[in-house]
Amino acid sequence: MEFDRLGIMLDCSRNGVLKVAAVKNYIDILARLGYNCLMLYTEDTYEVEGQPFFGYLRGRYTQEELKELDTYAAQKGMELIPCIQTLAHLNAIVRWNAYKPFTDTRDILLAEDERTYALIEDMFITLSKCFTSRTVNIGMDEAHMVGLGKYLDTHGYQNRFEILTRHLDRVCQIAEKY
Repeated sequence: MEFDRLGIMLDCSRNGVLKVAAVKNYIDILARLGYNCLMLYTEDTYEVEGQPFFGYLRGRYTQEELKELDTYAAQKGMELIPCIQTLAHLNAIVRWNAYKPFTDTRDILLAEDERTYALIEDMFITLSKCFTSRTVNIGMDEAHMVGLGKYLDTHGYQNRFEILTRHLDRVCQIAEKY
């Protein structure tokens, strides 16, 4: 079996956000090792227009910095792929009051709420501006409690697999636009 991408994921969402120079160094090392792909994992550590709490008080990459990293990676023969979260793992932003109305439970966004999809659309607008790759990792892992918080209060109990499937369909529709 042959793969066209040989890559690794770099987590830029835990603790301090790596400086642009550190990510470039990482790209240099990976390129020398023969990798041609770097997945840049961010949860809220990137600038999204209209979303001032992304990276608030913890650091984030500006859109210009993401473009710079994308260009640098391309010069080294590497594809820079954004890895974001479109359902769970968003505890850093859902703690802010602006996101509470469309948080299901814990770190999970409220599926089937238009405010959630407006936020996700803002994310994809940013990605389309900053990355030349048309591949994106949309996360959605570890959403164990989906449908059991505000969603349950609003819609009643629903099959959680069906909630995830409907949410995935909606996220994919947004992704296809960009």
